[in-house]
Amino acid sequence: MSLLKIHNLSKSFDNGKTKVLDTVSFELEKGRVLTIVGESGSGKTTLIRLIAGLETPDDGIVELNDTVLSSVDIMVRAEKRNVGLVFQDYALFPHKTVQENIMYGIHKQHDKKERVAEVLELVGLSGFESRYPHQLSGGQQQRVALARALAPRPEVLILDEPFSNLDVILKDQLRREIFEIIHKTGVTAIFVTHDTDDALSVSDSIIVLQKGKMIQNATAFELFNAPKTPYVASLFSAVVNFTTKELEEFRYPASESTSYMLRTSSFRIEEDTDYSVTARVLSVLFMGAYYQISVETPQGNLYTICSSNDYQNKNITIGFNQPDIFHFERQIN
Repeated sequence: MSLLKIHNLSKSFDNGKTKVLDTVSFELEKGRVLTIVGESGSGKTTLIRLIAGLETPDDGIVELNDTVLSSVDIMVRAEKRNVGLVFQDYALFPHKTVQENIMYGIHKQHDKKERVAEVLELVGLSGFESRYPHQLSGGQQQRVALARALAPRPEVLILDEPFSNLDVILKDQLRREIFEIIHKTGVTAIFVTHDTDDALSVSDSIIVLQKGKMIQNATAFELFNAPKTPYVASLFSAVVNFTTKELEEFRYPASESTSYMLRTSSFRIEEDTDYSVTARVLSVLFMGAYYQISVETPQGNLYTICSSNDYQNKNITIGFNQPDIFHFERQIN
């Protein structure tokens, strides 16, 4: 059963001339993790602000547990929604201790000190109650922000680009730790990110936004293997946009009315494939876990392929199989 329901949500900041969010609808079941991805300006931040009650919709409905929180006529205040927020910049009070920061949203509860101790243990920061934010690392500050958001026992937890200020190694570690905590608590979560690796690794479902519209809502597996648009396909890994002439060189029966894309990871080297061509290796770069190979076909088409083998100074056969190529109706400008 759905906990959160979004019906035709729309928002504009210029009296309707430009819709930052355009008739977005989806449902989220209790205990699930939904990730929202899209480039800057796609409407991600506006969507979560509407859910959290920080913006009012021009049209549409936000419903939580069968209670309308936002509509054209109804606007429940943010602090009354039982929606937790973890911000990109942590948003901790610098003059307050860890305990005081976490206690801020639960100061009226009689068991607030016990609850602070409970969430600090949950995020692995027991004993940090008296420290100030400047005495913590970036990862520790993010865990305090998570503890503060979890303290009131929210029905929905929203994480807005929570790892964007962290280095790669810390980011991967903290991402794993935070989502282990989220799954342990069973809280329903909405995760906003521009990093598709984040999205693929933690999500039960993913929504792709583009220019305010929801382009696709599916599992990570479905988005990766059955994207609905070229934009969705290109979000999740490097792709080749084939022209009709390029595909003819592979002896692929291409149509002028269709656009074709292939993930570079779907190229095969020296294998029996449905469609193939001989290519000359131009360069090989050792990338640690793989070799990055640049090749040129007899018609002068250039491709970059990843392989576990070094094919330096060789002519090789490159190809792909029918199920691996994506077909999209060609857009006429």
